[in-house]
Amino acid sequence: MKYITITAPTYEDAVRSARDQYGSSIRIHSRKDVVTKGFMGFGKKRHCELTCFLAETEVPKGPSATPSPVAAEPETPRQMQPDTEEERDMRRFEREAYTPDPESNTPDPALEPDVPAEIMPAPETEVHPEPEVPVEAEKVPEPEEAKDPLEPLTDHARKVLSQNDFSEGYINWIISDLRKQLEPALPAVPTRNEFELLIVDRIVSSVEIDHNSQLHPPKVFALLGPTGVGKTTTIAKIAAIYGTIPPEEMRKDVRIITMDSFRVGAYEQIESFGKALNIPVLRADDEAAFYEALEQCNDAELVLSDTIGRSPRDNELNVKLQTMLNVPDKKSTRCYLAVSASMKKIDIDKVFEQFKMFNITSVIVTKADETQTIGNILSICHDRHVPLLFITDGQMVPRDIHKASSAFVLSLLRGFNMDFNSLWNTQIGSDE
Repeated sequence: MKYITITAPTYEDAVRSARDQYGSSIRIHSRKDVVTKGFMGFGKKRHCELTCFLAETEVPKGPSATPSPVAAEPETPRQMQPDTEEERDMRRFEREAYTPDPESNTPDPALEPDVPAEIMPAPETEVHPEPEVPVEAEKVPEPEEAKDPLEPLTDHARKVLSQNDFSEGYINWIISDLRKQLEPALPAVPTRNEFELLIVDRIVSSVEIDHNSQLHPPKVFALLGPTGVGKTTTIAKIAAIYGTIPPEEMRKDVRIITMDSFRVGAYEQIESFGKALNIPVLRADDEAAFYEALEQCNDAELVLSDTIGRSPRDNELNVKLQTMLNVPDKKSTRCYLAVSASMKKIDIDKVFEQFKMFNITSVIVTKADETQTIGNILSICHDRHVPLLFITDGQMVPRDIHKASSAFVLSLLRGFNMDFNSLWNTQIGSDE
């Protein structure tokens, strides 16, 4: 191994000179700081002597050992070259032999341990911490509300009542009433069939029946209603109920007076019914004729008056009807309203408003055969506290008329699991 001595004023200059002359293969063996005295002790000088050697590289044997004429590749940076075991031992020796420079006290960077570039720590940079973002307080989940045990039943009630065309106000009333009854018994709940019976019980209790007029009709029975609801046919059916159907000893002496002289064929239609039922029919075109007809029927037990089909846009007919109905004695006269079951709720409301000045005693539901439900009429009668008298469901006289009853109302309900027709008798004339 060849040793080389490098002399320089300072340690740093000696290291730099060694590197410039011999490159990265130079290795430091030892260091000596020398002080020379000048003349008479003056002019002392300092210099540094480094004893170095060149690291030997392994020369490959065989034909491939011949140097290639190709120019040498640029030297790979030190930190990227893998250290051999001999080099690592030599570096440990250099670190042990290293003496700091008493002048500069600066360590030799060449003596720092070689660390591969891939594992060398990155240079420290000033770190600016990101501003803290306030974190929202974690929301505590609210406890789930206990499920309403009555909800499935009330949903079923709303469904079947809507299916029967009951109004929203009527449905809310039924459900609220049922809740008041069942909530004290919770958590026990009825079965669906039991709940349906409760619904039906509320419907039946909400329907008022005019039993007094059914058993004891007034002497003058005036039937009012808009055009087209079937007043004339209904008058004939009522005449049959009291004048021809009961046993002879229970029949009433019935007469019919028609005021409808405006509709073509109105008189001929009621007259043909009267002949078929053997019931006299009189005609009154004005107040005087109506008064005279009433005088002729003075000995009759029941006078059925078929009135003009009133239109809200026909003021002349409206005035005429009011004037004619002022003729009979108020104490013996009652006014009844005919309403078609197939009418919409908004139209039924208008009809009630149109005839409210006549103090309607009760309602006759006509044409129940033309619709599936009568919940619309039942809702309005409940809201206005007006009872039911008769329900008609066809054109046949006298067959297609029924005294209003809970049984018949139940027979018109749809959507329930239970068959109410099998529970109640719906024959003509059956009572509660």
